[in-house]
Amino acid sequence: MIASSIVVWLGARADSFWKKLEENQRGAAVIGIGLLVCRLLPFIAIYLVLHQTPRGDVPFFWGKATVAYKWGLVYRDFASYHAPLFSYIITLPLLLWYSSKAIVLLMVLIEAAIVWGTYRTYRTIKTDTLKSVVLYLVLSGPMIMVILGGQEDIWLWGIAVWMLYYYRRTKDDGLGLGTRFSVGLLTIKVTFGFWLFPLWFLLKKQGMFLLGMIVVGVPSLVLLYAVMGLDFLMPLQMTANLLTPNLFTVFRPLITAISGHGPDLAFFSWAGLALTLSVATWITYQARNKSLSQGLPLAFLATYVAMTIFQSSSVGYYAFTYMLPLILELVDWKNRRDVAILLFFNALLVVQPFLFTHLGNPTYDDISLISNPLFLLEYTLQILNVACFGWYLLKVYQKATTH
Repeated sequence: MIASSIVVWLGARADSFWKKLEENQRGAAVIGIGLLVCRLLPFIAIYLVLHQTPRGDVPFFWGKATVAYKWGLVYRDFASYHAPLFSYIITLPLLLWYSSKAIVLLMVLIEAAIVWGTYRTYRTIKTDTLKSVVLYLVLSGPMIMVILGGQEDIWLWGIAVWMLYYYRRTKDDGLGLGTRFSVGLLTIKVTFGFWLFPLWFLLKKQGMFLLGMIVVGVPSLVLLYAVMGLDFLMPLQMTANLLTPNLFTVFRPLITAISGHGPDLAFFSWAGLALTLSVATWITYQARNKSLSQGLPLAFLATYVAMTIFQSSSVGYYAFTYMLPLILELVDWKNRRDVAILLFFNALLVVQPFLFTHLGNPTYDDISLISNPLFLLEYTLQILNVACFGWYLLKVYQKATTH
């Protein structure tokens, strides 16, 4: 983590280096080397040389994939909090390599495709796109999230940047964009639908966008209901799970102390969802006069940064959802404060989950736990995480309101 932070800090200052690479049209080669060094080689070292067992969400994914591999029916034959197609997508690599490590490799390859697609989309928008994409690959946080955690959350951005690329080519925010949005809903998880609400205010062809969603969504819902009844609503149950860190977990000790008992998780889950959508929509509404090329990434960032603050079922690793667009849209590499905060945020995302798990996932309902230095440190890291989320949400607002 220290080595990657040093590389990012030095890389942020090396403007002439990046300019020379762009002038010599070496972008694709440099990204390829970055993916090889920061993703593929660590995967080989960890899983093929050291023979480590995948952790994070991968055991849960493996359980689903092995049943789907035997033609099991999602939601009915096995539990899943993801969209219906997700379990079958992660089953595909098992056809070639029947191992949970194959799922991790799939996550690495899909992230690589998303990184490349983001570079292709942004290189005509921002002059420092190559620098941003390569330094993203160097950061230890995303590296750990995808290789050790097997996280798929960046897939949400993958659909969003696919939509952005399509819009920049066609200038059509109607039917084609709506069908792509529905593909995201069917492919990843229910939280992908959250950013529909802020995005809606940026669309000029709202009716055609809705038609595009209907064309894909309605037949899919009819088929799902015909096959499994209401079992396909299982992903909605995920909102009742308590994860950390977020504003709720930071204030949970205070809520418990005042009320005298544990908080109502269902209430705070729905309240968090309402706050997430309200804040994200309000921020995005400020950008309604911007082009969709500018507004779409802001709607995405506003939604998912707000979600990591307000949603009680949000975990710090959900920052993987928006880390790449955050770097492209909100980080000024010439501003040392921006770079320092990014590196500090990255360190928090790496250290806090490890310490939280090591301490047995404390909820701090018993406030006396904080008298222990390790618990106090972990709780402080939660607060600092949420503070960083808040900082970036403020940055999104500032960019949305800048003309």
